[in-house]
Amino acid sequence: MGGMADRENTKRITLTSKNVGIIFIAAVVFFRIFIWADISSKQIGSYPAQRLADGTVITLNRTIYKVNPLVQTVIYWMPDFDEPPRSLVNCTVRDKKNWVGSYYDGLGTVEMRKGRIVSDDPNFIYVGRLHWWLLHFEIVKK
Repeated sequence: MGGMADRENTKRITLTSKNVGIIFIAAVVFFRIFIWADISSKQIGSYPAQRLADGTVITLNRTIYKVNPLVQTVIYWMPDFDEPPRSLVNCTVRDKKNWVGSYYDGLGTVEMRKGRIVSDDPNFIYVGRLHWWLLHFEIVKK
């Protein structure tokens, strides 16, 4: 009888240690993708979306900015397009999350404050990376 109970406890311990291992690996992957990339890199992404009249939100093209405060430059590209990276001109860069620059063709400026692009249009919003991907794959609608 004691042998059967010991086997049951051993199975529970084995299953629990497997679950802990899976949870640990998932936590490490989550940290690497969503947190460490923002801390360690000079790149920062903007994840735009548009609020429609019915209240749903659709994703727009994401843009990645490579920011260099030492030489006051911002290089940007859209990973979903096959275009070369371009530089903003007349940049003022405090750090990777606070800067302003103009498009090379003079059609406007881009400003980032506290890690978010500033927009005058209330229907044109910027969301976090995880929220953007959830919207992109239509897991959430708002």
